[in-house]
Amino acid sequence: MIAPLDVKLWNGKTVPRIGIGTWVMGGEQYWGDMPTGWQGVDDAESLATLRTAFDLGVRIIDTADQYGAGHSERIIAKALNDMPYDRSEFVIATKFGLVCDPDSGNITGISDNPATVAPAVEASMKRMGLEHIDLVQFHLNNHPVDKSRGVFEELAKLYESGKIGGFGWSTDDVIGAVTFVGLPGYVAVQHDLNLFAPAPDMLKAIEKHELWAFNRQPLAMGLLTGKHTSTSAGFGKNDIRGSGAEWLAYFEKDGRPSAKLLAKLDKLRDLLTSDGRSLAQSALGWVLAQSPRTIPLPGCRTPQQACDNFGVIKCSALSSEVIDEIAKVLKH
Repeated sequence: MIAPLDVKLWNGKTVPRIGIGTWVMGGEQYWGDMPTGWQGVDDAESLATLRTAFDLGVRIIDTADQYGAGHSERIIAKALNDMPYDRSEFVIATKFGLVCDPDSGNITGISDNPATVAPAVEASMKRMGLEHIDLVQFHLNNHPVDKSRGVFEELAKLYESGKIGGFGWSTDDVIGAVTFVGLPGYVAVQHDLNLFAPAPDMLKAIEKHELWAFNRQPLAMGLLTGKHTSTSAGFGKNDIRGSGAEWLAYFEKDGRPSAKLLAKLDKLRDLLTSDGRSLAQSALGWVLAQSPRTIPLPGCRTPQQACDNFGVIKCSALSSEVIDEIAKVLKH
């Protein structure tokens, strides 16, 4: 029986059109004085969360060699080894391009050197105990297109050799996202997409070129779950949400949730939960409704979060009527 969200991907695998993001499972990390990871992460809880996601039907796992300097990939390997499911059912996606210190685990810089691509992929394969990775993505969002060709040509070689099942770019630049579609094996773009960050131009480009949209931050880093309120304490200096980074739209400079976005969510709350869904399930249902090629990647820290988020597999995408009503509310 095909579930409502089941879709056949570029590699022939049929899986639910949703994945689990594992950035949080990398734990604390820094780039100089800037936090780039998540504090208070527990490995046993991460493993339980992955197992819960698998039990609920999730078969797409998104990670990166940067998340905890490979720690997230090692946690995934343990979860895959301990599970009762056939590993061939799963679609594993990782990313590369950020360089980490092997001792501290912190980010030290970037790499766009084509000569480092194959070693980075091999290292990810070793950490996850894989002989083949379904999808590998270049992790440098705003990297100049003219300096990226060598990287993607190396990825095409890995695809043709059978080491990887496809590749793509984690970028919000529409032009860059489709520049290398002519290379064999270029199949996906990872980009931001949520109720507060629609990406109509990117989705049009993805559909035109028959790519797959892997959607980061579909829950606005937790803001769309409803767990943050105007009285929530700010996140500390050791957590990405308290970093004050320029790109961080969902939290204020002091780590408190954005008052402006919380006000928008309050206007949508009754509409989003009118059919019995949780806020998280409706937010994910909104992403799923944007295109038949979207694949939201909600991050989960606990089994409870996994149960809530992946309950959307049963209730599926939001209806066009609800999508229209949401658009009307967001206009005001």
